[in-house]
Amino acid sequence: MTYKEWFSRTVSRFGVEGGDVDLMLANQQDAIPDPDAEVDTTTAKRALCKEFGSIIPLANVSEGGYSVSWNWEAIKFWYNQTCSELGITPMTTPKVRNRSNRW
Repeated sequence: MTYKEWFSRTVSRFGVEGGDVDLMLANQQDAIPDPDAEVDTTTAKRALCKEFGSIIPLANVSEGGYSVSWNWEAIKFWYNQTCSELGITPMTTPKVRNRSNRW
């Protein structure tokens, strides 16, 4: 399986299409120089976590009786689980800073 196939199958769960996969792979050229190379899942997951913000839809879709909803808890769980597996601090984790010197 190639990186492009892996990305396409993985992000299809989130409703991401082929053109977006090409864009993500182009953004991650440093990590994945050849999208048609044999996939290393650790590298692929790391690249996907870096691009995670761009694959989430920015707006809800609803027209007439048609609407699209997302299981946000499952998406957050997937992201946090993947970051934990890779040893990456999720971008959604609050940063704690020492501000005691301002008192």
